[in-house]
Amino acid sequence: MIFITIFNQVLVLFLLMGLGYGLAKKGKLDKSCSDQMTFLLCYIIMPCVILSAFQLKFDQQMFHNLIIVAVFTIIIHIVSIIAAHIIFNKKTISDKNSRAMLRFASIYSNCGFMGFPLLITMLGTTGVFYGSAFNSIYGIFLWTHGLLLYTRRLDFHSLVRVLINPNIIVSVVGVLLYYFSIKLPTPIFLTAKFIAELNTALSMIIVGSTMTKIPFKSIFSSGKTWFCVILKNLIFPLLILCLLHFYNVKGNVLISIVILATCPTAGLSVLFAKLTGKDEAFPGKILALSTLCSLFTMPLVIVLSKYWS
Repeated sequence: MIFITIFNQVLVLFLLMGLGYGLAKKGKLDKSCSDQMTFLLCYIIMPCVILSAFQLKFDQQMFHNLIIVAVFTIIIHIVSIIAAHIIFNKKTISDKNSRAMLRFASIYSNCGFMGFPLLITMLGTTGVFYGSAFNSIYGIFLWTHGLLLYTRRLDFHSLVRVLINPNIIVSVVGVLLYYFSIKLPTPIFLTAKFIAELNTALSMIIVGSTMTKIPFKSIFSSGKTWFCVILKNLIFPLLILCLLHFYNVKGNVLISIVILATCPTAGLSVLFAKLTGKDEAFPGKILALSTLCSLFTMPLVIVLSKYWS
């Protein structure tokens, strides 16, 4: 019964993705429009989602849980990076560009676009509250190690980009507001809340629109792609679940971390390839297959996390 409930929640996200796919196929949602919507989502809507989530009455236990989420997010990413570098080495994947893309795709999840909508659906404000800590740490790893995989160099501009990312800034501000029990003026809070409500539908429509660029038949043809997706969608999330269970992490904290960790491959895998002049088709296939498989893998892992919580 729990599996069906979660499956239905994930299915709703896929139906929204289908809307985006259909609009893009019909030419009603072109690349320019999608890029503008992505900017709106990343730099306006997501910060409002995070800011709204921190407008809660201070609770020592919740703040303690927030720190736990941040610590385990660091541990999870360090362990995932080490594992991905061991699995996708020079012997197993000879091409350095493919090796970098496989490492990135197996480590970084689409937690902002797919994770937060599911957190909102399943856990409400509490899920977003914990998810904000995960997302902030994730962002630091993504724009340093993640970008380094593609560029093979880390420059000053990359570090600045991490520090001035609106989502990280808002997360820090949100924590301070929460810790000192500072409430936003009602008009500002309601404005942020209404904008935040756009997140789920818009994020899924954007993801769906990007899927039109990948030939459907080619998605299933690569063994390397399948192995990476199984690793990202199933093996790593299950190992993370075991790690959290071993350290007796339970309740909404465990479920929040697992939801974000079990999301499919990050869409930035394709964007980073585009920005660095590398092949976009290969990471695009991984992204498409990972997203399709997540319709089944996400409910499975989340159900297990609920039983263990």
